[in-house]
Amino acid sequence: MRIAVLTSGGDSCGMNPALRAAVRAAIVKGAQVYAVREGYNGLVQDSIVPLTWGSVAGIINRGGTIIGTARSNDFRTHEGRKKAVFNLIKNKINNLVVIGGDGSLTGANLLRTEWKMMLDELVKDKAIDCCVLDSHHTLSIVGLVGSIDNDMCGTDITIGADTACHRILEAIDSILSTAVSHQRSFVIEVMGRNCGWLAMVSGLATGADYILVPECPPEEGWEDTMVEGLEKGRLSGRRCSLVIVAEGAIDRKGQPISSSYVRKILEEKAGHDARITILGHVQRGETNNCDSQSTRMAVEAIRYLYTKKAEDEPVMIGMMGNRVIQAPLMKCVKETQTIGSLIKELKFDEVVKLRGGIFDEVYKMFGIMSNLRRSNVPKKNYNIAILHSGGPSPGMNPAVRAFARLGIDNGFGVFGVFNGYAGLSKGDIKQLDWMTVNGWAVMGGAELGTNRSVPNEENIAGIVETLESNNIGAILMFGGYNGYVGAAALASFRPKHEYLNKVAIVCAPGTIANNVPGTETSVGSDTCLNNILDALDKIKQSAVASRRLFVVEVMGAHCGYLAAMSSLTSGAERAYTMEEGITINKLTDDLEMFVDRFKREHKIGLIIKSENASPCYTTHFIYSLLREEGKHLFDVRESILGHLQQGGTPSSLDRLHASRLMYHFFNLINNEVFEKNNHSLAGCIGFLHGEIQFTPLEKMVKDINHTHRRPENQWWLGLLELSRRISVDPISNGNLIAPLPAKTPITSPTIYSQKSHLDPNSNPQFTL
Repeated sequence: MRIAVLTSGGDSCGMNPALRAAVRAAIVKGAQVYAVREGYNGLVQDSIVPLTWGSVAGIINRGGTIIGTARSNDFRTHEGRKKAVFNLIKNKINNLVVIGGDGSLTGANLLRTEWKMMLDELVKDKAIDCCVLDSHHTLSIVGLVGSIDNDMCGTDITIGADTACHRILEAIDSILSTAVSHQRSFVIEVMGRNCGWLAMVSGLATGADYILVPECPPEEGWEDTMVEGLEKGRLSGRRCSLVIVAEGAIDRKGQPISSSYVRKILEEKAGHDARITILGHVQRGETNNCDSQSTRMAVEAIRYLYTKKAEDEPVMIGMMGNRVIQAPLMKCVKETQTIGSLIKELKFDEVVKLRGGIFDEVYKMFGIMSNLRRSNVPKKNYNIAILHSGGPSPGMNPAVRAFARLGIDNGFGVFGVFNGYAGLSKGDIKQLDWMTVNGWAVMGGAELGTNRSVPNEENIAGIVETLESNNIGAILMFGGYNGYVGAAALASFRPKHEYLNKVAIVCAPGTIANNVPGTETSVGSDTCLNNILDALDKIKQSAVASRRLFVVEVMGAHCGYLAAMSSLTSGAERAYTMEEGITINKLTDDLEMFVDRFKREHKIGLIIKSENASPCYTTHFIYSLLREEGKHLFDVRESILGHLQQGGTPSSLDRLHASRLMYHFFNLINNEVFEKNNHSLAGCIGFLHGEIQFTPLEKMVKDINHTHRRPENQWWLGLLELSRRISVDPISNGNLIAPLPAKTPITSPTIYSQKSHLDPNSNPQFTL
């Protein structure tokens, strides 16, 4: 099988990891892989070049796309597409992986539908032999959505959207410090075209005062409403105001709302010292976030090409939660394009419906937490407390902010417990008001404090007394493994303490290790993985310069999630986890593999080890073994990343997940406690199968492996094998030393008129 990969349309971070994964997954299956340079221009101009394993080495952490991208006018014409078909046939290619937006995927489907007609024309023109009609009678295509806008229906996230949002948050977090110092108002313009996802998520994640998005235009007279909302914030103690404008923002009549117009309103109606920052293309660039989705989707795309039938409709590979899914390509594209038409027709309710439930949910959350669209629910005589337990995790403060404001909006009294269960037993509890949590959206750490104490015979009396004296009707434990064990222990005291039967006990995941039951993802793990990836990128630069093999230890206790995910997203050759275990045979095989790789002129090696992967084969032991056995070929260093993994400003994903968990927690309390009168509710909420679901206490406890402090069932275990498969050349992995071809200069892949064979031991480089 021959497979071509092209990137088209606007570039996005994640295209290079997707390209790397697609190329290597195809090679593992025995396919010949080709790159189409400069998008569809490359198809028309015959800039189709073969790729090898080494062609995509060292690109996993780079933004953009090394094979170039462009918007092609020639491809829009019949003659242009005819040339594209001829060039594919000339290279005996009839399988195409397209990474791009809705326009790029539409172009691929058009080429597929015209394929037979184009072949007939080429045969008639005597450009190709008629036997091609039998051997290449169909064109198989599969789409990966590369777009920072996250505007494609049928998938939760597109390639590049998370990294773009991360860039926006970095910029806004930096701007907030100067805004606070000068008591200024800032208008931030972000990208997104007809999609307001970037503006909406960044608004929620930074605690912005107002957002303007194309899907939900403000009501007439919005200028006065905005100014009134900003003034309320200033009167309550805020020193700055922040308005985020999507580039496609419009009013209810369909007229554009520009960032300059918003600044004018702030200056003239509110008298603010206002500034505009248009973030522009900074949102597209720099290195990738810790994004496993692009790699996993690309591997699934290759699998699809090998399993599809000729009559099957083309698919788009997307994500639903942590699951890679296949969706009908043209159905998703048409729905996405319909949104643009509906916005022009001012049918905004239908637009929000097509965007999906998460979009509407986040927009509602922003309206509540920014004090713009409150529910005005009457106050209930019901108090709810939040506490942390376990290690600190980025995202704890955004969670408490969302808890406090959403709780107040629902009419509850909300309390914060300091220093976990130990603080609860000592009465260290305080009622939270709206402004208590002001500014917490962007803060790392845990302002309430956390520790690993759990309810026991000695402190249970104090815990019950604190709950009863403050009339607490529900406890939300937002934390890690110890918190879940503590919640189960607290519920176990119900027979002895009658008051606990009136207290709902719910856990929510807030731990970097992602080692708690009832969820596939925990808040804090994304920030931690970004910290790890940032450190690994710096380590790899050091390694390349010196022909080094690094053994890097990451946190996670007895759970290997961090090791597995950081291995997949950094391109590490090996990852050692407790789940798979370490044996002397495995270490010997891996040693031989690394010796072979460095003999073949590789300059870098990377092993990631979970901190408790083995009590015998420690990080230092592995380092010593590799150093001694490989000293004539390569240098070895060990690095224990330590507590830098727990720090840092929470990522956009962790801030979003924390807020969504709080939103669903209050929905759960309203439904179970108030509608069904289930005051002894107990269990946990978490992300399962693309949704936030509740798991009862009995099932939660059953899924806990107390020996190893992790869930019994972990969805990510298969990623370890996937990471190994696409990180090590099958020749090296089989301990075979093939003769090395002579190195030849490589021409730039960004000039599509040049067609050259790529050096198998190098990857294409940008022309600077």
